[in-house]
Amino acid sequence: MLTTLAISQLQDAPKSIIPSLSALSSNVQLIGTAWLVSSALFTTYSTTTFLKFESTSSIPGRRKMFPVDRSTLLTLYRFSGSLLLGLVAHTNLNILARIEETLELCPTFFVPAIFLFIANYSNSISLDRIGISLTYTSKCAIPLITLLLTVATDGVQALPNIKALLTLIPIALGIATSSWNHPTFEPLGFLAAMTSCTAQSALNVSCKKAMNKVGASGPAAQRAMVAVGLVIALAYSTIKAITYPSSSSSSLNDDDGKNMDPPASLSMAAVLAYHMEYVLSFSFVKLVQPITYSACDAVRRLAIIISGHYMFGGPPFTLLNILGIALALSGALAYSILNH
Repeated sequence: MLTTLAISQLQDAPKSIIPSLSALSSNVQLIGTAWLVSSALFTTYSTTTFLKFESTSSIPGRRKMFPVDRSTLLTLYRFSGSLLLGLVAHTNLNILARIEETLELCPTFFVPAIFLFIANYSNSISLDRIGISLTYTSKCAIPLITLLLTVATDGVQALPNIKALLTLIPIALGIATSSWNHPTFEPLGFLAAMTSCTAQSALNVSCKKAMNKVGASGPAAQRAMVAVGLVIALAYSTIKAITYPSSSSSSLNDDDGKNMDPPASLSMAAVLAYHMEYVLSFSFVKLVQPITYSACDAVRRLAIIISGHYMFGGPPFTLLNILGIALALSGALAYSILNH
């Protein structure tokens, strides 16, 4: 994992210094695979454990320092930690130059950053309320929403061929049936999942356009977006604390295990996992078309459903679930073949 992080962080360094690593950073298969694996394993475990953490005698938590809920806290940790890693974890020690570059890119990536914040915050709420399976099953609409947004912004000429487009149907159906046996529907959680789904689709399209406009690398785009996202998250949490002062103050004084902050080690793991996932994600989106990205993202979410099931339990997979997994993977393979 650390090796993948190092490679992804090095991709915007001068090619004359690290030609081999620069070549790796433009390898679609390598970046896509690393993105899928890190998301399905590292991010799934650290994020879910962070959101569901309850302090015990064996694993003590920390007293709350900020009057925010767990979903908001995770968003703040992710954005601030990822920005810090993006500025510091680099072979080029000229941090000031990266700060200047980030500030220059912020206006270009302002709109994608808004979608990034909405997608992340809504996703955290959904994971906390309806769990991994239903959250990512609800997001099977991402390829279809991305398709509509692509047509609306770029016209039909930006779409892949009709045969490749048809493979999005089995991908969506496969993901839906892969966790059909989890009827833990909860209105607010489902609404959060669909909000995240729509915001993620808009992020896919707008981020690609912004990166192409200024020629920014994946890590540079990530730094700019989390910088703007951090400002939005801080403003949101401040407004929320002012609007609901009684609930904020009571949460600080509550020693119940669920209301204690997760330990520092778990918080750092969640930040590192997020940074790796999104640097790889924005590196990958620059190399492929938005529709291709969303199709690969659908397979990634299927991997998250499966890994989350085995990490955190739940009903065993039924025959319908297994058929759904096979259908989604077959659709992804067909898309890969037909889109070339």
